[in-house]
Amino acid sequence: MRTVALAGGAAETREGIRESKADEVWTLNWSYKYDYIPRIDRLFEMHPIWLYSNTGKPMWEKPARHWEWLNTQQAGYPIYMLDYFPGISGCVRYPIEEVSQDLFGERLVKGQSPHVLYTSSFDYMMALAIHEGFNVIETYGFEMGSITEYRYQREGAAFFVGLAIGRGITVSRPANSVLLRSKIYGYQGGQMIFRQDLEHHLASWDTQRNAELARLQHLEGQYTAIEQKAEGEELEAMRIAISRQRERAVGAANAYQAVAYLIQEVDLEEPEIKIIEPLGSVPIAVRS
Repeated sequence: MRTVALAGGAAETREGIRESKADEVWTLNWSYKYDYIPRIDRLFEMHPIWLYSNTGKPMWEKPARHWEWLNTQQAGYPIYMLDYFPGISGCVRYPIEEVSQDLFGERLVKGQSPHVLYTSSFDYMMALAIHEGFNVIETYGFEMGSITEYRYQREGAAFFVGLAIGRGITVSRPANSVLLRSKIYGYQGGQMIFRQDLEHHLASWDTQRNAELARLQHLEGQYTAIEQKAEGEELEAMRIAISRQRERAVGAANAYQAVAYLIQEVDLEEPEIKIIEPLGSVPIAVRS
């Protein structure tokens, strides 16, 4: 029974790697800097890191230091990269052709041409673990939870998890992992409410929300215009009107968010509950 633990950086589940009893621990990029990684048996750097190192832009300072480390380290473990660099100790060119032939062959076809799918470093790590015949693959710190990762990297992650299971490999995730946590369509969730109806309600609330916010801005503008010259009773009446209008604007905005939430639920996207301040971008002169 051969086991491998893949260690990423997502804070929600990365600490679980500390308790892993896997035969090997694979991680990526500059994880050698982080103390939650108990050891490293293989490191994956599947980015054109040499390109990042040649720019002086501040956002690439960390990759530049990483490239310097790669060229000076004596880590004592293999470092898988897109190509072989003789100046990097332990550098191994990722066996993309061999792995792809094993896992895909010509069985995944797009149009008339064979197709392969790799959307992230996680995919490369999963693919190699499947290719090498590990019996159990543990994953820690891979959640694909950010907006930039969610749509395309989760697609690849789901594919390789399914491919591993199809080959009889056990894929183990922490209990709190959000990766592939969707409900069972039809049994636990799905089109119990027609999505088209929700879209209609969403459009209606969007129109009302915009109208209420515009009305609130108009009242605020009126208040600012008369604030210095109006009598006390007139100002108080205007404050009351603004307060009531603010309630209507908030109600419409919250209804819009609620319907948008329901649409995500129908799509099985497991949305997080997060109420956005609907008046945050509206200049409010009076807030009592």
